[in-house]
Amino acid sequence: MIRKLVVVVGLLAVSARVGAAQSCSITSTAAPPLSCAVTSTHSLTVPSLLSLTMSGFTAGTSQTLNAPTAMSDFSSGNTIQIATTGPAFVVKANRAYKVQISAATAAFSGTSYAKPAGDVAWSTAAGGTFTALSTTAADVQTGAATAAANGGIFYKTTYNFTQDVPGTYTLDVTYTLVAP
Repeated sequence: MIRKLVVVVGLLAVSARVGAAQSCSITSTAAPPLSCAVTSTHSLTVPSLLSLTMSGFTAGTSQTLNAPTAMSDFSSGNTIQIATTGPAFVVKANRAYKVQISAATAAFSGTSYAKPAGDVAWSTAAGGTFTALSTTAADVQTGAATAAANGGIFYKTTYNFTQDVPGTYTLDVTYTLVAP
């Protein structure tokens, strides 16, 4: 009885595989060419592929912002803006994308003075319109699918002679690649 059960189960398994198969055959007395076709539906999934490569930082992934070096830098008043060329980037994407910039916190960390992150303004051109850095992400560049889109960041930092306390300050700035 057990052998009959094994044989029946084996036949059912073979039958299930044959049922899923397609076949094609020709029985004809007609002259060639003859053809027979089996249609198969193929599918694939194309993933979103995006890459952001950044370079040109002062050291590693750190950026040192240029600062005043002498009293004469403030000859026209208590505040001055000093330019710094920031990092460059390359985006590769097989779909629409955005590169965004934001500050991790509203103020630099350092001494007891809270230098505002907004004292650093950014632009995509040295002579362009500058926007104050914020904790809210701002679009730096948007685009469609591309093999390589180049971009770069330029900074202007505002220094206030009577308010900025001497010391070393740090602020994390995040560059985000978004697939909208």
